[in-house]
Amino acid sequence: MNVSAFLRAQVAGGRTEVANLLSHTLFRAAAGTAGVNIAIMLAGSIGGLLLARALGPTQRGDLVTILQWPATIGALASFGITQSTVYWVSGSRNRSVPVMSTAVAASLVTGLLIAALSPWIAGLIARNSEVRTDLAIVLALTPIYITGGVWAAALQATSISRWNLTRSLQPILYLVSVLVLWGLGRLTLITVVGAFAVSLVAQTLYAAVEARRTIGPHSRPEATLLAPLYSYGAKVWLASVPQLVTINVDQLILSVMPAVAAAQLGNYVVAVSLSWLALPAATAFGSVAFPRIAASPGAGSTTRIERDSLIGAGATAGLTVGVICVLAPAVVPTLFGPGYHDAIFALWLLAPGTVFLALNRVLGDVLQGHGKPLIRSAGEAFGAALTLVLLFALIPTYGIRGAAITSSIAYAAVFVFLLVALVRARGAMASRTQC
Repeated sequence: MNVSAFLRAQVAGGRTEVANLLSHTLFRAAAGTAGVNIAIMLAGSIGGLLLARALGPTQRGDLVTILQWPATIGALASFGITQSTVYWVSGSRNRSVPVMSTAVAASLVTGLLIAALSPWIAGLIARNSEVRTDLAIVLALTPIYITGGVWAAALQATSISRWNLTRSLQPILYLVSVLVLWGLGRLTLITVVGAFAVSLVAQTLYAAVEARRTIGPHSRPEATLLAPLYSYGAKVWLASVPQLVTINVDQLILSVMPAVAAAQLGNYVVAVSLSWLALPAATAFGSVAFPRIAASPGAGSTTRIERDSLIGAGATAGLTVGVICVLAPAVVPTLFGPGYHDAIFALWLLAPGTVFLALNRVLGDVLQGHGKPLIRSAGEAFGAALTLVLLFALIPTYGIRGAAITSSIAYAAVFVFLLVALVRARGAMASRTQC
């Protein structure tokens, strides 16, 4: 089946699916996940609004450096262990305790190594002494960040509702802390970093408690499980590394490029954060589809899951980002102030790519559920290479607008790649089933 025939089949099937979508269990689970995603997004948006007004464009840009780099480094160093935990716990429920225990132990070792190197890493990245100190503090939390991710991943595989509750804790606590600091007149760069640290620790402790309650107490780590965990994790890592490049490298490059002022980075952060308001509800379909496909006995039983996930994600993202773009000229100056006018046009340029980004995340989750993360890796690697080329070609001339154009083109290219790959993979799986 070629891509054109596949798309026609999906649209035809989608007309029937929409009629009974509300009764579909995947939709109900995705709706609950979307609700939590939206709540998290609202918490981040409110907190981001307060931070933008209190810190100003320059320090808002500094905060991006302080929080973005540790998250990126932690994700890279974890080597796909969280996604691997979801996959193996979903497919081997009777081995969920040793899988989780082994993943936690391995992640703790990795996190402690990064924490020990945090002052040196911060010195390489930071523009000034204040950012360097704050960045080192957040990097020192890497063991908490990675192990907390493993516990949350185990919950995603076994209880979507408890996973949703766990992951909502940190952004809510962070928002409450920001609001309190705002009310006390103490909302500064260092106090915001402290609030983030406290919220992250609280979330990790809660995730550990919930994982013990849902899955069971930890057992002794098993060395024999490291090979399957990191074998699958390495394949996911090969996708996550270029994905991080495609998604985050624009802000990272803008943060260190002398020709781009911190205020422009602050504008770009606002544009990205507004465009990403379309992602929480849309990507919920992938979060639910991943463990369900991994637990399914065969490819034939996943067709409806894939179709509903892609239709739901595309429609949700397109509608949401369209409304945001229409409202932006009135909303941005009112909420953020006159210093963020350049964010509006950057948002419009990012909007098409946001829809493709949502679809890419769902396609990636579908492929990972089928045990084929390397296909996602190839697509993301293609997108990352294209992103780097376009960023260095466009940013020097067009600044943040060039970064926005780059993102939209790269996301669209990755979507085409992954869609073609999924069609071919399904054809191969169907042929093996018939044989």
